[in-house]
Amino acid sequence: MSHRGELTERMLHLPLLLAERPYKQQELARFFNVNNKTIRRDIDVLSSHYPIVDERDGREVYYRFSDEYKYKTPPLNPAELATLVLAQESIAATGLTALGSPFARYGRTLMAKVKSSLPPSLRDKLDALASIFGSATVAAKDFAPHAALIDRLTQAAVESRRVRLRYYTLATDTITERTVEPYVVYFDPDGATLKLIGYDHYRGKVIPFAIDHIRSLRETNEKFERPADFNLARYLSANCFNGIHGEPVRIRLCAYGVTARVFAERTFHESQRVIERTPRTAGQAETTTIEMRVASGRGLIRFILGWGPEVEVLSPSDLRQEIAQAHRSALARYAED
Repeated sequence: MSHRGELTERMLHLPLLLAERPYKQQELARFFNVNNKTIRRDIDVLSSHYPIVDERDGREVYYRFSDEYKYKTPPLNPAELATLVLAQESIAATGLTALGSPFARYGRTLMAKVKSSLPPSLRDKLDALASIFGSATVAAKDFAPHAALIDRLTQAAVESRRVRLRYYTLATDTITERTVEPYVVYFDPDGATLKLIGYDHYRGKVIPFAIDHIRSLRETNEKFERPADFNLARYLSANCFNGIHGEPVRIRLCAYGVTARVFAERTFHESQRVIERTPRTAGQAETTTIEMRVASGRGLIRFILGWGPEVEVLSPSDLRQEIAQAHRSALARYAED
């Protein structure tokens, strides 16, 4: 790991250690394999953000959180512990616990401690259930080589500092220089990839960046102010659909036959509502018409085309024409055979 990556890890890890109990300066130096001066400098920086105090006992220096905070083990009951065990597959699947950060170790030790606190017979039962209950959300790529980059982006977001990126855009097959205000590093369950959400001065708006498309990163001393009302869940709901980001658009879709029943019972987006349902009659399939406001772009196009001829776009007209053209192009390709 780079020097910058090691510094970021210490800054994340130190408060977590001190929340458990007081630590000697020498203990921390040995733990992180650095000298006492480095630990003292790190604690000085952290003290401006956390209520960390230092005490002396002879020649020994101790660091701890102030008396206002005392760590207490949460009183979890067996049912809550069992829920954690069953969730282990989903926790590991996010990819965030395999990036070389302190949380990777905590994820492993957490599950080990939870399991050891349960009766052996219950542990065996939960292990069996864990092999049945799982998650389809798994990282599509190996992000371990990007651990230091992710740490740097995270630290820049915490400190509200702009970064300079050399970024590869897949659609245009080009690399451009970007000045970005990093807001969030998150795991995208639709694309099963890690992404950065931030304000891009090149595009003049908040957009996503694929972590593995960042070719280089340089931190700056320029500060920014993240909008107080920015919320990742709300942003993704409005601007991301089927794994692709785009401008929000209100659409109406009509599904036929079996797909009509699927559309009636399945929610594809939180804005979705059923407009009309018609029963099956002699010579005519049943239909379900839904309306929702979702992100436009390739994600929406892929979603509609994925249902084939059983879904029709009613509005907007330009989307209807785009889907119709896609079907005509496909028909032309197959007609050659």
